[in-house]
Parts: sequence; C-alpha cells; structure tokens
Amino acid sequence: VSRPCMDYISFSIILSLPPHLRCMEYLEAIELGYAEDSGGGGNEASLENEEPVCFHCGKVANEAESSKLSKCARCEVASYCSRECQVTNWKGGDGKVGHKHSCAAYKRVGEDMMIIFGDDKDAARQDILTRIRFYAYPYAVHKASITGPGFLFVQSDSSLAVLSLPVPILSNGRECPTQRSVLLHWLTMKEYDSEVCMDDFELAGVRKELKAAVETHDEEFEVPVLMRFRCGHVAVGIAPLVPDFKLCAVLGKEYYGSGQGDGALQLNIDDM
Repeated sequence: VSRPCMDYISFSIILSLPPHLRCMEYLEAIELGYAEDSGGGGNEASLENEEPVCFHCGKVANEAESSKLSKCARCEVASYCSRECQVTNWKGGDGKVGHKHSCAAYKRVGEDMMIIFGDDKDAARQDILTRIRFYAYPYAVHKASITGPGFLFVQSDSSLAVLSLPVPILSNGRECPTQRSVLLHWLTMKEYDSEVCMDDFELAGVRKELKAAVETHDEEFEVPVLMRFRCGHVAVGIAPLVPDFKLCAVLGKEYYGSGQGDGALQLNIDDM
C-alpha cells in the first residue's frame, strides 16, 4: 500500500470516528526524576545551551548583517540573520520542511526546549504517534496476534520536546547531534512486572492505569500505549487504531511476518 494511499485511508477513518476516538485518550502522565543527561542524551542536552544560529544558513549573531539575529514573531524561537533567510526558511523547499509547518511546534517547546503545559504535552505525544503510526500500530496488532493481550511500549533516548519537533533542529537552530528514534516493544502485563518495573521501579507508578487500559480497550479499534522519554516524561493511554484493524493486520504480516518484528522495533523518526 503506497504512503499517499495510506494517508488518504487514515484521514477518512479519522473523520468517521467519534470525536473521543480521534486522538489518544490519556489515563495518566507523570514526570520521573531522570537526570537531564541520562539515557544517552548528553550531547543533545549540551547543544541546547550553545549560541543560537540562523535557522536557514547557520550564521551566528556576529556574522549577521546587523550583528544580531531576529526571531520569528509567531513562535519567538526561530532565529534569522536576515529577512531573506527568514522568508526562504518559512517556505521550505528542496526537500526541507518550511518553518510554516513547524512554527507551532517550536512555540510549544520554547527557547528552553521544555514543554510546560499539560495540553501541549498531549499534543506533542499525539504528533509523535501520528508520525510513527504506519509502522507502530501494524507492529502492535501483529505482535498481539502472536503473544496475546498487552500494550505498545514506546521509549526514546530523546526528550519529549526534541522528539516532537517536525525537524531535527533544536530551538537554537543547531542540528540534533544524534539520530532521533523510538524503540517499540509489545509487552504483556507479566513482562511489565517482571522486566520493565524491575529495571525502573518508578514505572510501577502507572501500573493501575496501564492494567486498566490493557483490560478495557477494544482490540479492533484501539491499542494501549505506554510512552517513556529521556526527560522522564511517562504517559499511559489508549490510542485509536489508524490505519484500522484489518489494514494493520495486513501491514503487520507484510512488514513483520517473516521475523523482522520478533523482538524490539527501532524507528528512526527522521527517515519517515
């Protein structure tokens, strides 16, 4: 199935769903006390503190015509050395995503690359799931058909803020130093108790909500999801299956039926 076709099918499915099923229903979200540079994100964290550069050409302030960088008036984050660079970057082109498509995401993360408000965190998680759904949900359906009821465990060495951006550019205009990716597992509650919580006991704090999601979701329309990020943000919810169950089953067998999905599945966000 081609990607444009899948996009059209998914959009049609979303419009046909009741409003409460169009986005993930979050049952719990917590912040764990992870260190900022834990989980392999040290280079990412250090780059966030470097001097801003022009989002288009990469110049620093003293290289700009006016010896300073101006900011996008909408997001107040993206910096530019000239009007020409700002106009060009806004439009995009040559395979690059224009700032007009990412402006809202940068406003959400701010200059400090931190998402503060709950609604913004919901939107950031939804953006990530939307981006990976064509591979993550078929993987979940395929694994569930083999191992039985469970949940999709989505984890990343990037923070929620960094991973939610449409492009791998930090708020200071510098490129992410490492590939942004997510690691997917399909786990049963027994595996959650014996493996996940043994490795990180703080995750036991969402067990009640996760168990409820696994036991109450409708497998033909929904998938339970546990998300964990380098910054310590953790969320549990129930996501609508988009593509739908039948298409996920077909794609799951096609993608992972020959053993590719036997273990964990890594998705490189910027290759999708």
